[in-house]
Amino acid sequence: MSRLVLIILFGLFAGMIGGLKGAIAEEAKDSGFVQYGKMHEVIGQQKYQGRVKFTDLTAKPHFYGVAALESLAGEATVLDGQVTLTKLSPDGVLSSEMLSPKTQAALLVGAYVESWTKHPVTKTIKSDDFDSLIEQTAKNAGVNTAEPFMFVIQGEFPKVRFHVINGACPLRARMRKEALPEGKKPYEADLMNITGKLVGVFAKDSVGDITHPATSTHLHLLYKDDKSGEMRTGHVEQVTLEPGAILLLPE
Repeated sequence: MSRLVLIILFGLFAGMIGGLKGAIAEEAKDSGFVQYGKMHEVIGQQKYQGRVKFTDLTAKPHFYGVAALESLAGEATVLDGQVTLTKLSPDGVLSSEMLSPKTQAALLVGAYVESWTKHPVTKTIKSDDFDSLIEQTAKNAGVNTAEPFMFVIQGEFPKVRFHVINGACPLRARMRKEALPEGKKPYEADLMNITGKLVGVFAKDSVGDITHPATSTHLHLLYKDDKSGEMRTGHVEQVTLEPGAILLLPE
């Protein structure tokens, strides 16, 4: 076979692959769900370069998402297109950051959701039962739980185990029994009787991709700091729900 024929065949094959990739990307776009980075890459392999600008995602309305910032320098949550950024200052205090056109996420999952259905929480839900509540309520509402989907919970939460990442993941360090260096220690706290919103993604069998081990949810908290009046956000490790909280599911 001549070299010219091989070049032509290779070009045709590359065109077919390119068309297939385009179709796959279009399907992902149509579903409304987006993901940049995978947890095992960003945290486990320390590939925490910026992958997407928040301003690009929020150019289209009704975006909801949870994210870790470039270089794992803090947490981000997007609620209906409004981005909240929280970092840890050198003196160990939480600070809210202004969004700039250059601000990027190393890891982000989210979706465009135009409308929601409301589902009141009718009994106390401990942290161990949280994932089951989301999954069962979603199934009853007709949501396809085999695919990742966003959810929001609004209310007062009696206890939230919470952290803000600061260059390294405290959950991974804890599981591996590794001590984090002083410059990479996160902010960690038990927040009591906190009023706010939980923004999360339910993703079945997505450990190392979207979720941490032993959970089907990746969850952030949004709340107003009493002292500064600023909005804060961070990763939720454990949370208790009480009757009166409202779970929002995509319609």
